[in-house]
Amino acid sequence: MANIKSVDNLKGHWTKSQLADREEVQNNLENNYDSIDDETPDELQGYARKEWLRIVPLLKKHTPASNLDRSQLINYCLLAQTVHDCQEHIIKDGLCITTDKGIDKANPYFTMQDKAIKNMRSIANDFGLTISSRAKIENQKVQQKEPDDPFANFLEGEAG
Repeated sequence: MANIKSVDNLKGHWTKSQLADREEVQNNLENNYDSIDDETPDELQGYARKEWLRIVPLLKKHTPASNLDRSQLINYCLLAQTVHDCQEHIIKDGLCITTDKGIDKANPYFTMQDKAIKNMRSIANDFGLTISSRAKIENQKVQQKEPDDPFANFLEGEAG
């Protein structure tokens, strides 16, 4: 399941209320939601299927992704397929195409790809798949560490 720091391993100055809240969240994530199912959905083929197989093990290891997130993850993989397919058309036809009337215009696959990338980014943030969303998670972990307390260090030095 998620890489959630156990209440027993927390350091720092936590009130009983904060510890109780943290423990409740931890228990709820671990016990109330089934971990996302590994089975690849039938609707995912080709590149979308490869993306599912690549990403689900990572999510299971590092996030509290559950079966409730399954349809959103399917959408992410389908969008990855769209980006992949559009890129093949862009490579083949170029960024600009010439119409039957001899007018150059932007390749419509570029517009579709751009929209798919934006939608993927939105979903990716929810799953911690972008550097900025992972940085937020890591920042929360750092903030949970025990702050330096010079007075405590002084007392420990006196006791030794």
